[in-house]
Formats: sequence, structure tokens, C-alpha cells
Amino acid sequence: MENQTEVEPPLPIPERVFAFGEEPVGVRVTPYHKPFAIKKILRALEDDEVEVLRRSPFGKLVEIAEKPTFSGRFGRYIISRQLKVKKKHEAWFLFAGNPIRFSLQEFALVTGLNCGQYPADAKKKAKKHINEKPYWCELFGTLKEVPVNSVIRMLKKRSVTGKETRLKYALLALLASVVLPTTHNPRISHDHAEKIKDLEGFLAFPWGRLSFDLLMSSIKERNEVSLSQNTIALKGFVLALQLVMIEAVPALTEVVHEGGSSGSESESADDEDVPDEERKGKRSISPGHARETDCAGKVMW
Repeated sequence: MENQTEVEPPLPIPERVFAFGEEPVGVRVTPYHKPFAIKKILRALEDDEVEVLRRSPFGKLVEIAEKPTFSGRFGRYIISRQLKVKKKHEAWFLFAGNPIRFSLQEFALVTGLNCGQYPADAKKKAKKHINEKPYWCELFGTLKEVPVNSVIRMLKKRSVTGKETRLKYALLALLASVVLPTTHNPRISHDHAEKIKDLEGFLAFPWGRLSFDLLMSSIKERNEVSLSQNTIALKGFVLALQLVMIEAVPALTEVVHEGGSSGSESESADDEDVPDEERKGKRSISPGHARETDCAGKVMW
């Protein structure tokens, strides 16, 4: 007899956090990063400086700046369709009848950030800096706190002219406001400022893994009660979740809202220097179209 290959039955889909039809109807997911954060930083740089950034491990952020901004309503819709999985570093979401994984692998794919292993001597190097003169003083003088908006203004007005220093300012601003945001009013981290003294070592550090861990813990720490709140604030690069969903379901971008209402990231005083024409041109995916696509269950995977 010829050998017959046994076909294993498909694995069952894990139980949903909220049963079908019982999903909470909260308004939105609120990310700490702002819709124009990347563009504001890029606009403050010279063309050649943007090219240097584009060639760095943060280069894909330049491309991401042109993609649809995060939709808070869509984020809420997806979070409400989370599946119960025990793995600490994975989240799964049910869309159009199919489970979509959000893990470090997908995060690295859509962000382009370095998501490698943490260096074994990271803690030793941190201790070594204690006995050295703080590099912070070389970057920011006697200032004890430096908001990201202040850094952007200094770059835009060319208050600092050294090319390497300007690159360091831009990188620190991206970390605080895009990659590792934990507040709506981001400030430059003293620890990150010390790390960037060694620019090569700074660029080699797996900031992507740190960003993913921050976002994943922000998602995983929430139980059914906290997920039922009207508005959910998430730390980290929340836009990555939407980017993964778009990669898995390209049909989500078939309908976009122009002008940035419809539950996209709310604008604030932090965006006051963004041109009106760019505000009006802000694009975000349509939560309504996403719901229709999900309910139809017919998408190109």
C-alpha cells in the first residue's frame, strides 16, 4: 500500500475575552504617541539629516509617517476581539473569522526597529555611567527636564547646529514620543541621553524589543473589567497594532477618512505648529468599513 499522509485537524481557535455580541462599546483606544509626532520631527531636520535617519535602524519610521494615522475607534474594536492566550509575549485578535497574531515578529516586520536580544552587559554599562560626568549636561546644559516639543523647536530654529548632535536630538525625540511613549506630554529620558553618548551603541540597542515589551504589557495587564472602560490608554508604539492588522487585511485601507476625525488620534496643543493643510489631509482608516469587512468575513489574506 502507498503511504498516506495524515492530515491533522485544524487547531481550535482560543476562547474570546468577550463573547460574540457582548463586546464592550467603549469609545476608543487612546495612544500616548501623537498623530503628527514623526512628521514634526522630520520637518525640523534638513533633507540630508532625514536621509541619515532613513538609513539608520529607525529608518522605517520615515515611511510610516506617510501611512494612515492611528484610529482610536478601530483600536477599540480590535482590542474588544482579543483572544485568551497564555503566552506572555503574544496577543491574538479575531477578525473576519480568522485569528491574527501580534507578536515580536510582526512588530519587527511593520516597524523595522531592532528587536534583537538585549545585550548581556546592559546593566553593567548603566552602572559604569554613575561615576562619569552626565552626558545630559553636554546635550542640554543646566535644563533638568526637556519636553520633546522643546527639542523639535531647537532643531527647527537651528539652535543646535552640529550634525551628530542634531541626529541625537532627533533620535531621543523619536524614542520619547513615538517608540516608547508613556505620557501625553513626552520628555527626553535622562537614561536615554546617557546611552546616546555612544551613538553606535545606541543605534545597535534593541529599542524595538523594548517598545514591544512596553506595548504588550500595557495590553496584557488589562482584565475584562479594565477592557470594558469607555476609553483605554495604551503605552508604547500602539500604531504598530494597526499596521499589523493592515498587513494581514489589506482591505482595511480600501476606505479611509480624510481630515482625521472619525476616532483617529485627537489633536492637541502639541500639534499647533502643524500646517492647516496637513491637518485637513490627515488620513485614517474607517472603523465603519472595518466592521463591515469583519462581519462579511470575506477578505484577501
